[in-house]
Amino acid sequence: MSLANPATDLTLDRNSRSARNGSPTINEETMDDISAFNDTDSSDDGHPPSDKGKKRMGIVGVFRSSQAGKIDAEHAMRSPRWATQQRRPILKQTVIALCAIIPIVVLASLLAYYVHHLRSLIPHNDIQRILASWGTTNTTEAEAHYPTDFSRDIVPIPCHSHNDYWRKVPLYDALAAGCTGVEADVWLKSNDLFVGHNTKSLTSSRTLKSLYIDPLVNILSHQNPSTAFTKNASASVHGVFDTSPSTPLTLLIDMKTNGASTFPVVLAQLEPLRTRGWLTHFNGSAVVPGLITVVGTGNTPFNLLSSNKTYRDIFFDAPLDHMSSENPPPDANAYTSLNSDYASVSFAKAFGNLYLGMMRPDQ
Repeated sequence: MSLANPATDLTLDRNSRSARNGSPTINEETMDDISAFNDTDSSDDGHPPSDKGKKRMGIVGVFRSSQAGKIDAEHAMRSPRWATQQRRPILKQTVIALCAIIPIVVLASLLAYYVHHLRSLIPHNDIQRILASWGTTNTTEAEAHYPTDFSRDIVPIPCHSHNDYWRKVPLYDALAAGCTGVEADVWLKSNDLFVGHNTKSLTSSRTLKSLYIDPLVNILSHQNPSTAFTKNASASVHGVFDTSPSTPLTLLIDMKTNGASTFPVVLAQLEPLRTRGWLTHFNGSAVVPGLITVVGTGNTPFNLLSSNKTYRDIFFDAPLDHMSSENPPPDANAYTSLNSDYASVSFAKAFGNLYLGMMRPDQ
């Protein structure tokens, strides 16, 4: 029976543990090298180690480097930075999942909304069925709409649509806003009146007749239908505003070309409104209110306008600065309510320009 060598058993046990841990094993030769290195390194004579000692020192250095690398790896695994780097894929996957879920939730919400909206359009009782079928073939034309609903729910306000032809839809935009006055600049060319701010803006299709006269005839005809209830009735006619039938619309015509030649053409083009009795006019003794009040400005000749003493349906835009000055000109008394509908003046000419958009105390 042989006795076990304790040193050998210790080496084998260390090698087994090292193999299991994945670290380099230490055999007997390595241990001898380490012992020799220690003996060489700790020589008492003070001389440097031999070549064999240096070689053994290199082997021990490799061993120590392996052990240090193992310690560094274990330290890195336990460090917070390594844990953070491992969590990054989880955060990335969470963001991708949210990016996929959010559009699905939005689309599902929209689908639910439209389904609910479409269900609300389905009539569930007799009243809703009547509302849904109103104006269809099941009802007569008289039942389908309110007769004078052109300007329904529009409340007229005292505002003026300056240079109304600049609007996207001339006349109608102003009426939709409730304006009680519109302005048209007219130019006499080839015996017709074209509407525009200057001659470069004139086109053959934009005339006083096409933009204002004809539309007003259509509007007022719609507002005053001829039925069995109105043929023998003495009720007053309706203006352009259904909420206020007696409120007139002021049509301000700014004559840009020679007044003496332009004025007769304006008179002639007002004939469709005149023959239907829709113009405010002077009958020789008083002003009779109408649905449309025409006012001439710009180069409108006052002498031609006021020359007719028995009938006229164009009124003047009187010069306010002449009527309110301390030393009025001789013709200031010529402007009265029988020939002038209102008076105006340039603010800058009468009071000066505004300072930073605000009025001064003296203004």
